[in-house]
Amino acid sequence: MLELIIVRHGETDNNKKGTYLGWTDVALNENGIAQAREAKEKLSGLKIDRFYSSPLSRAKMTAEIINENFNLDIIFADELKERNFGVWDDLKYEEIVQGYPEEHKLWRDDWQNYQIKDGESAQQSYERITNFVNGLINKNKEGTYLIVTHYGCIRKIIANLLGLGLEGLWHFKIGNCGISRIEIRDGFPVLTELNG
Repeated sequence: MLELIIVRHGETDNNKKGTYLGWTDVALNENGIAQAREAKEKLSGLKIDRFYSSPLSRAKMTAEIINENFNLDIIFADELKERNFGVWDDLKYEEIVQGYPEEHKLWRDDWQNYQIKDGESAQQSYERITNFVNGLINKNKEGTYLIVTHYGCIRKIIANLLGLGLEGLWHFKIGNCGISRIEIRDGFPVLTELNG
């Protein structure tokens, strides 16, 4: 059996502001550090075979705190970065609507395929993230893999593995440092924990 344990990074000040935070590289705030320590405690005592993380600071800091349990070499993978929101990165929804009215209409009309200027479409980020995770699963049938990544990434990973496609991501909500687990037996994924 292969198990994926997927953890969202801890809180940042930008999360509290409610912006579309993609590749803007920000650190955890004090609450985020406390959340990462709590996740570390929840995950203590496990045997982890490989540890992957987004290289963005908020995920990296979370991973490094959790790794105090395991002392593993963390594999930082660009494929695990949050969606690149391009010129909209770190803007609130209202700022996008006011600052980019025509582009916002295009996005609203085709949210899956509209590619934000200097960024990605939802479909492009979905393919980047799910291709990476599917590759891990196809190459490895056994073990426990820990992944620290971002809100959108986790929702896309779960939706993909449960066969719901990109539009299925709307069915999941993941809190900061929420822990989700997926077991894969004979190629069949089962969600055993969501946002723990």
